[in-house]
Amino acid sequence: MLETYIQNMMQDLSVSRAVSSFRVLRTEVGDEDGYVSIKCKLSNGDVLEFAQYVIIRNRKINVETYSFHWQTADGKLKKRWDNVPHHKDVDTFPNHLHLPDNVVGSSPMSLKKILVDIEKTLPPNDKDTGA
Repeated sequence: MLETYIQNMMQDLSVSRAVSSFRVLRTEVGDEDGYVSIKCKLSNGDVLEFAQYVIIRNRKINVETYSFHWQTADGKLKKRWDNVPHHKDVDTFPNHLHLPDNVVGSSPMSLKKILVDIEKTLPPNDKDTGA
């Protein structure tokens, strides 16, 4: 079950027009939990690095912790979504979004949601225009 979850993440990265390449930094898969960390080079030169710790509860994958860090090629933060419980003042605690100048609330995030957000910032390509 966890192997399939991780394979699906890699498939999402492989088909996303936002991702030009990615490297798995670490995976750990147990009977009841797992961890994955991946670094992606984006098609515009930016970098997305993320990690998730998941557990199986009632035969379902549950994301316990996550961090998605998106930065420019020269290392400037664009956005970082995570659920580390350190911003208790945010109305969506523990989920939040770090922006370059502040921290705001965020719904729980997934790789698919992040890729959609990144793809919205990219110029259209031939696939988008039907050419």
